[in-house]
Amino acid sequence: MRDPDPLQTPELAFLTALWDVWQALSERGEAELRGRHGLDLRSFIALAYVQGGTTQPAALARELGVPRYEVSRVLAALESLGAVTRGHGGPDARRVTVRVTPAGRALWEGALETVREVTGPALAALPPAARAGLPRSLSAVAQAARSPTPSQEMTP
Repeated sequence: MRDPDPLQTPELAFLTALWDVWQALSERGEAELRGRHGLDLRSFIALAYVQGGTTQPAALARELGVPRYEVSRVLAALESLGAVTRGHGGPDARRVTVRVTPAGRALWEGALETVREVTGPALAALPPAARAGLPRSLSAVAQAARSPTPSQEMTP
């Protein structure tokens, strides 16, 4: 029996489609965010999380799936734009807390409009039910991909 054509496997079809979407949307989206708002895509997403209540850098690193040093760089860039402040406070003075500034809220709202302009036409190509379920489905795939498989759990 002949092995299936590697270019026709469901796994490659999934990864190729994911790659195509990422390339098509992120390139234009990143250019628009940088040109209009001085943000890269990671900073925009980080700003959304902080605005949504993720105020600890370690929690932000977990949400974004990046190392803490990378979050520190993103927060420094957002701080230089006047979008966030970082400070120490609360019962543990060593703990850094991140807050969105009024200028950061305005920046995020404008950037969100830009993202809607970039992604809206592409998402409009999907039927409403598929469009509504897509983020949930992709999040489930991401979560499953990050979870160790049974063989990885047993590996020392």
